[in-house]
Amino acid sequence: MLVGMPPPQTPPDRPLPPELSPATSHGYNCRCVARHFELDPAPYGEVPACSLSERQYRKLLMEAAKVQDQAKQLAALRNVAGAHRKYARMREIAQKLDRTDLDLAAVSDLAHVCYSAGDLRNARQCAEAVLQVFKVSAAAIVHFGQFAEARMIEGSREVAERVLISLATEAGDVAEARELIAGQRRRAAFRKDAGPDQYPPELLDVHGSDEMELRIFEVRVQIAAGDLAGARVALDEILVALDAMAEVEEIRERTIQQQAMARAERARIRHAGGEDADARADLLRLSAQHAGAPVAAKADIGLAEARALAGDFPGAVAAIAAARDELAAAGLTGDVAEASHALGMLLLYTGDVAQAREQFEHAKTIRTANGDAQGLRLVDTALARCAAAEGDWATAEDYATRARESARESGEWADHLHTDFVAATIGCARGEDLRAVLDLVLPLALAAAEYRFEFVSPQARTAWARDIAAPTMGLALTLLTRLKEPRLAAELIERTCAVGAYTGVEGPSLDLTGTLPTLEVLPSTEDDRLPLAALGSVTSSLPLRLAPPPALRWSPSSPMELDRWHRLAGERYRLPGLAVETVETWPAGRPGRETFLLRFADAGHTFLTWRTTEDLDTVHTHPIEFALVGTAREFLDAASPTPHEGESVADAVRRSLGEEAFGSLAGEQRLARVLALNLLPADLVGRLRRSAAEGNRPLLRIQPSPSLAGVPWGLLALPDRRADHVLDVGEIGTCFDSDERVLDVADVSLLAPAGIPRRPPAADGPPVYLLDPRIPGQSAFGELGSVLGKQDATSPLIRHLDARLADGPVLPEAARGLDLVRRTDTDRRLLAELLSRPCSRLVFVGHVSRVRDEYGAQTALHLSCSADLPGSAAPIGPHRPYTAADLALSEVDTMPARVALIGCASASDFGLAEPFGVLLAAVAAGAGLVAATVWALPTSAAVPGSDPMSELVIAVDTALAGEDPVTELNAWQRSRLARWREEPEPANSPVFWAPLTCLDATDDGKTWVR
Repeated sequence: MLVGMPPPQTPPDRPLPPELSPATSHGYNCRCVARHFELDPAPYGEVPACSLSERQYRKLLMEAAKVQDQAKQLAALRNVAGAHRKYARMREIAQKLDRTDLDLAAVSDLAHVCYSAGDLRNARQCAEAVLQVFKVSAAAIVHFGQFAEARMIEGSREVAERVLISLATEAGDVAEARELIAGQRRRAAFRKDAGPDQYPPELLDVHGSDEMELRIFEVRVQIAAGDLAGARVALDEILVALDAMAEVEEIRERTIQQQAMARAERARIRHAGGEDADARADLLRLSAQHAGAPVAAKADIGLAEARALAGDFPGAVAAIAAARDELAAAGLTGDVAEASHALGMLLLYTGDVAQAREQFEHAKTIRTANGDAQGLRLVDTALARCAAAEGDWATAEDYATRARESARESGEWADHLHTDFVAATIGCARGEDLRAVLDLVLPLALAAAEYRFEFVSPQARTAWARDIAAPTMGLALTLLTRLKEPRLAAELIERTCAVGAYTGVEGPSLDLTGTLPTLEVLPSTEDDRLPLAALGSVTSSLPLRLAPPPALRWSPSSPMELDRWHRLAGERYRLPGLAVETVETWPAGRPGRETFLLRFADAGHTFLTWRTTEDLDTVHTHPIEFALVGTAREFLDAASPTPHEGESVADAVRRSLGEEAFGSLAGEQRLARVLALNLLPADLVGRLRRSAAEGNRPLLRIQPSPSLAGVPWGLLALPDRRADHVLDVGEIGTCFDSDERVLDVADVSLLAPAGIPRRPPAADGPPVYLLDPRIPGQSAFGELGSVLGKQDATSPLIRHLDARLADGPVLPEAARGLDLVRRTDTDRRLLAELLSRPCSRLVFVGHVSRVRDEYGAQTALHLSCSADLPGSAAPIGPHRPYTAADLALSEVDTMPARVALIGCASASDFGLAEPFGVLLAAVAAGAGLVAATVWALPTSAAVPGSDPMSELVIAVDTALAGEDPVTELNAWQRSRLARWREEPEPANSPVFWAPLTCLDATDDGKTWVR
């Protein structure tokens, strides 16, 4: 008797395909169909279903459907153990019925359940088994002509492939994941074209849930490829679509699950980009909306990091332990392992090594059972850290070696870097054979730095620089200092500074997961239209991208010793080779005048390298402890007029002009002395004084790190001796015999990063003035109001402008000086038109601000631009700021040779993780010299009866029109310093003139376009 699905109408018209003879199932409900057609049953065999009555068959079939529903419910509740039991029963029934479609449905669902539980080995085995059986079943379907069954097993193939998509994404196999997604979409389109007559509704994706899940998978692939910015955009769009889909009753439960998936991914991206507050907001929402479910437990583990960083370690430990218990109750072994690992990292961070090891061992047991090779590498590196913390070096090295070997075998370059870093850290801590450690550390540091440039999004680049490259660089520089290798250390600093220093450690850094940001695998692309294509990005949608530094040369007589280490890094970590073009790291010196080159790099501590153009091959390197830099910044932040968070501009100016800051000579002198003692090494101070004593004022050229971007270098005092103990504030004066400042003995200018591409400047012509533009929607007294205040024909600045007009034409054309101030037409269109003509200099006086966050080309000039003009910045009411990215992407092809950007912290580029602001944008567009300020500039309204702002503008314009602007501006600042010493009144305070600096690239000899 033949029961089950209707048998085929005609016997097979072809021999049994070879792939069916060894098969345990033929993809048809009853292999006794051979007897039905009076065929030889030997090749087909018979199964228990052949002896079932129709009643027995129907009863088992109904039980199978009921068991499947129960299994799905348990899986949705993340009750993995219960789901396993139900699916095992479903498979038993499927075998009794010889129903391949039921067996495949059970196994494909099991693949998904195993993956969700972190059992990657069984997840892959189940998914691959489904695809293999599908091929056999398809052959059987064709052989028997039972094509209806093809539609019944199609859904199982889709589920299995989605598990394989996830596994490929986690393994970094982006190409395979994308190919599988594309195949799913092709088949979905085919089914929709075939229509409901051919396929059941659940395979037609009527409401779009399947497509939404594929979009979430695509986001994960984008993250694996390093396109975090693109993934962010996609997730925002997905969440909007899911909000609308949640109104459909039939798919509401699935939509809620997809919303949780999307929000978890967005939290991960935000955290990787340093947007910790937004990431916490996503996790808090997940925790609240899914309270009592595993989704909430996993969110709570992420939130525990914030609690730990806030100092609530007991609360963080309790939160992770509670979340782990919930995950264990649900049978989610992979999530339990991650929770144990996170708990171990927290305990290790607090110094409880013994309990940390217990947690890591627990995670190791689970990951071994689950076949999670990557997780096991993380456990081995964590156990290596535990052993090293206890001085058990042999055990630590055994764990580290095992992790390194596993990483090399896997081909996962990120794991390779991570495991090598742990091994290098252990080697440095052990202190034996430091030369062997150097062979590991230096190529590792170069590779970590270079991989940064593979990221598409600036958020990902910054997170990588902060969490991976900077610690690795710090380890290398510390080791080179211990080995007394100043030349290699200096070269490493100069290569770091070629595109800008990394972010300093601003606060505690705690990584509970041990995971690293992932990179995109696509090659970098560059647009010839973008002179700043090497520098960064203001948003993910802009085609600006940070590029690695070019090949560098140390001196005319010496190449970079670091090059051979770079080649070794390329062999070890698959880095691209050095560029063919070589860029010099030093500017041309002036005969008879010694030029000092100082470069700072943040890597945990701050590292300084200095040398002179008269002796380029003799180098000095100094580590400056993080605490010293922190103290210097604390004093400077307290005195600077740049507003603190929540502080008004007026309150910031009052604070800055207080007795303890720039309002008194004693307060200002104390600041100058603290900065000098903490930031200027004794050998540099001695050499400066000797050079000045020879009668020709030396030139100090500085490329600061982000942590030191706001330092007024010329104001720093010169110590006469160093203390042998930590000084109280009242003891600082014991190190000084006089009030000699850097300005008294030297001229100072900023040094541009060597790797910035530069265009030739505009042809010589009239000066261009953009003075205090009127900003749409802003009153003269508002936040973006007038910076020059009320001007009239008798004002010093207007008289200066009238004199300029008397000497010759200026741009924009004007009949009198007053016509150049507070214009309403000084927008980006006028700027482009003026700079398309020959011009000698550009003088901008107005508002400069950072319009978004720290990443990329965020600084902006506030011109008279209305909101309807195109640009990368969001409008501020009826006004759109003009960003550095706008400059790069606009039709402004060249800048004049000399530029002044007089506005709040217009020289803040060096304070960015990626030094890309209006200052360096102007250099890249052709400016050889840019005058700017390192902190927010108070307007003249702060000192009624005086006009220090106009004095500064006149001094800058006069210097830019002269032969040697750097020398002239330093001379003007010396005259201001002398007046301050004689009359320490608010109108003479350094707060108005000390932030002025010049970035001088005129003699760098690097006019080149990438």
